[in-house]
Amino acid sequence: MPEGNVRKFLGFLVLTAGAAGLGYVATTQNAPRIQAAIDVNAQAVADGTLHGLSAVVSGRDVRVSGLVTDPTELAVLQATFEGIDGVRVVDMADVETLPLIDPFALMALKEGESAVVLSGAIPSEVDRAQLGVLAAGLKLAAGAPDADWINAAGLGIAALEELKSGEMTLEGREISLSGLARTPNVVVGLRSNLDTLPDGYSARLDIDVEDDGTPLRLMLSLRDGVVSGGGKLPSQMSEGDVSERFEIGDPLALTEAAIPSIYPDWPDATGVGMDALAALIEAELAIEGQAISLIGTGTPSGVAQAQELLATLPTSYDVTSDLGLWDDGVALSLIMEWDGSDATASGKFPDGFAARGPTGVAVTSDAAISFLPDEAGTFTSNADAGVAALGLLQSGQLIASETSIKLSGVATTPQINVVMDDVLAALGDDVAVERNITYLDDGSPAAWSLTYDAANGARVEGRLPDGMQVQDLQDALGTGVTGSPTAALADTDVGSSLDALTRVAGYLPELESLTFARDGGGTALDLIVAPGVDFDLVASDLAENLPPDVAFSLAPLEDFPAEGTMRVNAATGLNEVFSRGFWLPNLEFTADLDGCNAQVDALLNRAKITFLSGSARLDATSIRAINGLAALAASCFDADLLLDIGGHTDASGDEDGNIALSAERAEAVRAALIDRGLRAADMFATGFGPSQPVADNETAEGRAANRRTTLTWVDSETP
Repeated sequence: MPEGNVRKFLGFLVLTAGAAGLGYVATTQNAPRIQAAIDVNAQAVADGTLHGLSAVVSGRDVRVSGLVTDPTELAVLQATFEGIDGVRVVDMADVETLPLIDPFALMALKEGESAVVLSGAIPSEVDRAQLGVLAAGLKLAAGAPDADWINAAGLGIAALEELKSGEMTLEGREISLSGLARTPNVVVGLRSNLDTLPDGYSARLDIDVEDDGTPLRLMLSLRDGVVSGGGKLPSQMSEGDVSERFEIGDPLALTEAAIPSIYPDWPDATGVGMDALAALIEAELAIEGQAISLIGTGTPSGVAQAQELLATLPTSYDVTSDLGLWDDGVALSLIMEWDGSDATASGKFPDGFAARGPTGVAVTSDAAISFLPDEAGTFTSNADAGVAALGLLQSGQLIASETSIKLSGVATTPQINVVMDDVLAALGDDVAVERNITYLDDGSPAAWSLTYDAANGARVEGRLPDGMQVQDLQDALGTGVTGSPTAALADTDVGSSLDALTRVAGYLPELESLTFARDGGGTALDLIVAPGVDFDLVASDLAENLPPDVAFSLAPLEDFPAEGTMRVNAATGLNEVFSRGFWLPNLEFTADLDGCNAQVDALLNRAKITFLSGSARLDATSIRAINGLAALAASCFDADLLLDIGGHTDASGDEDGNIALSAERAEAVRAALIDRGLRAADMFATGFGPSQPVADNETAEGRAANRRTTLTWVDSETP
């Protein structure tokens, strides 16, 4: 019998002996009373046993049947029954002793959702009743370590019932518990409960967990249209629920819960949260259990859509959000280009801002528009002031931001800065203003130069007086002028420049180069004449006819080009070749009688052979005709043609003198051609005087027409 049961039983015996008393004397008349007393005491002893013995009293004899735990309990009961006053014989033959099991063990098994199944031994029917129907199949046996065994067994079975599946063994005073728990929290609870085992009892646990116990969660980050993150999803959800809504960046760190969600609507609520996230541009979605947080930015419509979606979540969810308008982080800016009539704008504008051009002109804009307004108004005020200042420029660029204004471009005069200061005066002290402005007029007088050479033409550089245009120079010089001079707006004095150039223009085909320079110090003209030009005549004419404020110099060409050098004369447009020290037209024609006469006629239409009045000295400009004649004569002479040069005068003066003058003039032409390498024998000079007029000598025009040089080609065979 267990030690605790023995102590209880001995205590019971003491009480029984005291109640029964001692010293009864058996007499016949006392027999019924003695039997009744024995029966009371015997039943009390039987009822007090652990397994509930049965005691039958017959006279003074007691016959006992039933179960006892072990021989020790049997011996104690034997002595107890025999010690009842009046008992004569105690028959214990029908009392059985429980089998002894060592070690005393109880096994419990749980599989899935099935009930716990027990096997093994149980110390008593009382203990069986305490365990209930689970213990129906347990075998009564001795060997339980103590009376606390049943309490330990109950705690062990209760722990097993908390597992999804497992086994529990109570062997002696040690519990072994193994199996599968749903979450770590279940294991923590089991350990806590088993810590209340009776003294001397211990528990050894070997339990796996089906789920890590952490709550369902989903953490997603949306950037640049790509989502990343992770979480723990219930079994009815998968990564596809995320990828069908977003482009996935780095692989999602998702795990699947091993047990169903305790929140049946969690997948639906999570879907609403993801839809709200998808409506934004940059945002963070955090869902854990029934707590949902969405923080981010988006378009105005996107933010409104996200807020509407979050409002549809069940009230059982704790929803927090912090949503604002998205911005790319690029600073606000207005970049405006202005050409004096049209304006274009770019940059990044706040919501509600409309760029306006200088002087109210319409603006063509391709600027990005922020979703954020200019709440402080600083950008708008800076932009408006900057545009007003830009309108003061002839052309330029404005770059305005919330903290600065940069202006660059072209203004008429430095005086513009005074007006610009007033326009920008209202800006805050913390606004940095930078100007980089050039001026069409710096207040200094005009300073310009025009250069010309026969091969490249004319070009002007510098700052012309206000009102003078390149076209004016072209008109004066009679040829095209290149260059992009600026204007000296404060200087309107054209002076004698155009008059001087007009005078020089008459000699332009005879010039190799020209430099005309004018500034506040005066005007200078430097000329280089072509080979063959009558240097003295040109110098004399210019000295007499140039404006007196023009200082000029005249020089012959010193460095001759190589023989055969080609060029196009910018003044005449003729192809020229340098031959025998002269620039001669490079002509292509059929060298026969008709062709040569046609070339002579064309030559005299574009250039005249003239002389100084009353003299046989060729005029300086006659070099054009002389050079042209020399160019075509060589080919005509090679074709066996002869040139008849005729000199003619008007009828004024002495006839003999006119005949002599005309002969001298014809000979002067012949001599100029000989200087250019032509054979003297191929040319004849004849003076006709006034004998062959072509016009009326009574008019000035007629006399001018009669003063002429005729050039006639004849066949060498002609007498």
